Amino acid sequence: MASAPEVYSSQVQCETGIPETPMTSDNEVSNLKAKEDGIAFWTKHTVPVLTSLLKSVGSYTPEQQASHLEFLQQYIIPSMGHAPLKSRARSLLTHHGSPFETSLNHSDSGKSYLRFCYEPVFPGSDGVTESPIPAIAEKVGADLRWFNQFAAEFFPSEADDEIMKGKVPEDTIRIPKVFLAFDLGEEERSMKAYFYPIIKYMTSKTNSDRAGFDLIRRLEPLGASFGPALDLIEGYQKLLYQDPPLTVVMGIDCVRPEDGARIKIYIEPQSNTWESVQEHVTLGGKLTDKTTLDGLAILRDMWNLMIDESEGKEIDEHFSKETLQKKPGTSGVCFSWELKPGQAIPEVKIYVGLNQYFKSDNAISEALEKVFRKRGWTWGVEGAYKKIISDAFGNDVVDDEIETPTVHTFVSFNFSEKKGAYMTTYVAPFIRFP
Repeated sequence: MASAPEVYSSQVQCETGIPETPMTSDNEVSNLKAKEDGIAFWTKHTVPVLTSLLKSVGSYTPEQQASHLEFLQQYIIPSMGHAPLKSRARSLLTHHGSPFETSLNHSDSGKSYLRFCYEPVFPGSDGVTESPIPAIAEKVGADLRWFNQFAAEFFPSEADDEIMKGKVPEDTIRIPKVFLAFDLGEEERSMKAYFYPIIKYMTSKTNSDRAGFDLIRRLEPLGASFGPALDLIEGYQKLLYQDPPLTVVMGIDCVRPEDGARIKIYIEPQSNTWESVQEHVTLGGKLTDKTTLDGLAILRDMWNLMIDESEGKEIDEHFSKETLQKKPGTSGVCFSWELKPGQAIPEVKIYVGLNQYFKSDNAISEALEKVFRKRGWTWGVEGAYKKIISDAFGNDVVDDEIETPTVHTFVSFNFSEKKGAYMTTYVAPFIRFP
């Protein structure tokens, strides 16, 4: 009986010369339609934004812009899943629920570049049957040796997913396994991956500090080379291994570890005082070199603007800025320790949650333009940065007469002898439903 349809099909083709179209089940048709609708939905959500930003930053040729957009459309959008229901559309990537976030890098070097981050959908959700990771990794030439070890340790299990459903907003569409990010160079792209060990703490009380540090030390290859930097962090940071833990996110470069891949440990110290900033940037007072102190002086000069305080206001090192949302366990300021194989001193970067201090993107844009002017950057010209934002994300986001979710998420800062001041603004389009 099982072979009957095949015989019939061959007979029809033989007698008519016309190949018969294989019958497709209603379920297959429905899944195909949902996938096509998802591609159309996420194309509208992402492509205009990235198209505008690629033009605005002025660092990419038309051919390079086209290449990055082709990558987005062929590899990223098809792995973003179905078009969401309005009642259940939240990704945990951003504060307003978008699964796609862009970032704009600025530095004293004078050139600006883009990155984007997104939440891929894995088997078990939206009819997905294959992981999107292998195809994407092959396209960008990613090295997955560290990725696979982090995934084995921190990908949430089905049991974790069930527990987390009671700990996240009701409109959350899924518990993420990983977020992927891509640095858009002039000629190539490189992949990063962001894992959430804090989920393991929330589901099983596994201390994310301990789990993360232990994993780094046993990584193959080169895990042991991170020992001195981890020892230094443990030596100054007394809040490690406590309850709750400090570590929220861990990020890795998906390039050959032997070529200098980095690991970043993101922490939420639950304090936004200047005293806390100094403690983290100097690794508890251990770093007193000229580069570190110069960076702190530059950051201090722009600190008021970054937390929505007037430039002329005197704030002491114990001043704690109240956040708009007043969520327990968050202060609006995060830090990362950046580790490189064989490098004994980690690099520190600070992240300021702009949406937790400012009420509008218009106010954020104006404050950032003042910050950029202090560095002599072209985006500091009055209205220049705001135009980049309005062109990419919509005029309504910088119009105080129209209420929209804040598209800015964070601004980061670090300072090095090689790059000087280096800042990144993170901006995510909110989901616009028809």
